[in-house]
Amino acid sequence: MLTELFKTDERTCILRYVIYHKSFRSVDVSRETGVTKGLVSRYLHILEMNGLLQKKGREYSSHDSALCRAIRLLLNLERIDLSALSLDFARGIGLYGSWAGGTNDLESDLDVWIKVDSLPEQSILARLQRDLSVQTGSEVNLLTLTPEKLDHIRREDPPFHNSLVLNSVTLRGEPIEEFR
Repeated sequence: MLTELFKTDERTCILRYVIYHKSFRSVDVSRETGVTKGLVSRYLHILEMNGLLQKKGREYSSHDSALCRAIRLLLNLERIDLSALSLDFARGIGLYGSWAGGTNDLESDLDVWIKVDSLPEQSILARLQRDLSVQTGSEVNLLTLTPEKLDHIRREDPPFHNSLVLNSVTLRGEPIEEFR
């Protein structure tokens, strides 16, 4: 099924549009993506038949399912180009929150954790935040994790710590729980 979903550039373009919008009509998708209305309509029907979309009248909406969340996560990861970022100071970098869970929409901010030995200069963090925001078109929240900060979170906010460890996606380097 995934091969069918991403079979052409046009399908991928349509999928990128529909996966982040709560509701839409085929004419909206055609106008925003530049893909013909006929092709959009046929592909939306395929997405509906595969359980990714629901249709009510002329309006479609994303179906909240594990498959939709997985596709959204895959498309989220595609939006981030780590090779274009200066990350020499980081031992690891990853996502948490809605972007990591594939539950984000167009208004969602991007929550990023950065694992470091010590706090880098503020200008380095500001540049990283700006570059990620430009790449993704989203507001970016950076959580800088030194060993001390992670220990503090573990002791003072166990629910957040557990969520961070269990639900984050490591993009590069060490995962959160490998401080030595």
